[in-house]
Order: sequence, then structure tokens, then C-alpha cells
Amino acid sequence: MAEYTAPRVASFTLLEQFWRKLHVCDFKLSRVLLNDTKLPWLFLIPMRENVVQMNKLARKDQKQLMLEICAASDVMERIFPCTRLNIAAIGNKTPQLHIHVICRTEDDEYWPETVWQYSCEKLTNSEYEARCENIRNVFAVDLCRKKH
Repeated sequence: MAEYTAPRVASFTLLEQFWRKLHVCDFKLSRVLLNDTKLPWLFLIPMRENVVQMNKLARKDQKQLMLEICAASDVMERIFPCTRLNIAAIGNKTPQLHIHVICRTEDDEYWPETVWQYSCEKLTNSEYEARCENIRNVFAVDLCRKKH
């Protein structure tokens, strides 16, 4: 699998559960990772040490996180037209604040149920890498456009 070296962030440790996820990019606050399932699925992980709940973030970080969730949602909808975007911060099994952004369509095999109760089918390594590269490219263009 292709290596992508994420920038180092002072005082931020990514939990082991996320180590095998591909790094898409870093926003101002969040590290964006791609889940390896057939469903288009991102994780946004605020790069703040020991934060488990959104309400424990500083107010400015809460606002920034909402902007980043919306930016990620816009990109995902553009790449993967969907019936619904599922956005959630569950964290029952993974005690590091992370936001799921999942594109759902009425013809996905889990519709209309929530995906949490299923073991979703995985992408092959080449599919996973190609999807990540595609998302990275769109994020790069989108982020560059917003800087002007």
C-alpha cells in the first residue's frame, strides 16, 4: 500500500484503531482519514490530545470542526452523489473524538439501516488507494479554491 506521510502535529496521538486508515489531508483542526469500506466514508479527527466529546473542545475548535464537517460533506457529495449523508460522532468503542461522514444511497446493501450494526464490505487495496487519491485531489482543489 502506498505510504503517505502525514505532517507531525505537536501533542496529538492518533489512536491505534486509526493507524491503518489512509490519510487524505489535514484541515486546520482535523486529520481526515478514509475508511476502507465500499461505502464512501471519512473520519475527521480533531488534532487535540485527550478529547473524547465535541463539547469538550474549545469554542473556537467547535466552530472550526463544524466548518470542516461541512467542507468534507460538500466534497463527498460532489464525488459520491448520495441520497443521504450520515454524519455522526458515536465513539462507544473508540475513545478519541472522531466524526464519521458517510455517503449513503438507497441502493447500498445496508439501506435504510444504520451501518454500525454491520461489518461493511472492504475495498481491495488498489480500490482503497485509488479512492483516497481521488478524494485527496478534490480536497486539494477545493481547499486551494477557498484560499483565494
